[in-house]
Amino acid sequence: MNSNVPINRSISWPAYFVIFALSAGFTFGFDYIFQTNDIFYPIMVISALAIILRVTIPRSHRKGIQAIKENDYSTAITYFKESVDYFTRNEWVDRYRVITILSASKMCYREMGLCNIAFCYSQTGQAEKAKALYEEILEEYPENGIAYYALNSINTFSNQAD
Repeated sequence: MNSNVPINRSISWPAYFVIFALSAGFTFGFDYIFQTNDIFYPIMVISALAIILRVTIPRSHRKGIQAIKENDYSTAITYFKESVDYFTRNEWVDRYRVITILSASKMCYREMGLCNIAFCYSQTGQAEKAKALYEEILEEYPENGIAYYALNSINTFSNQAD
């Protein structure tokens, strides 16, 4: 992977425990309904469901990440805009992502998409667009450390260039 690609894998531990509880509940429910003592089948079903949900729902987001890995930032911007639009229209999917996507991420997909768009702007030499977007992100998500530090970096480098 490229060294300049930001990685953020902050986990919401309460969400992680919710996913664990859902998995355990599904496993026991499966056992109760089908009267089996075999744990293999419910684990395979919940694993397949998790993979399907994570691949299909945030499809544009995943394509954007792949485009970043290939250093195709303009294509990534397009995919991340699609992702942000989807999660803006379907805000409930993002809000309840622990259930709808089985994601324990602290950051919502809309917020991640906006940060990724701003990152791509900065990689394509559009520092002013990146700066403006990071400022918008901080207005909507004031606790976003990525936007805060990226904005500080942009301001520092632009001051040094002057």
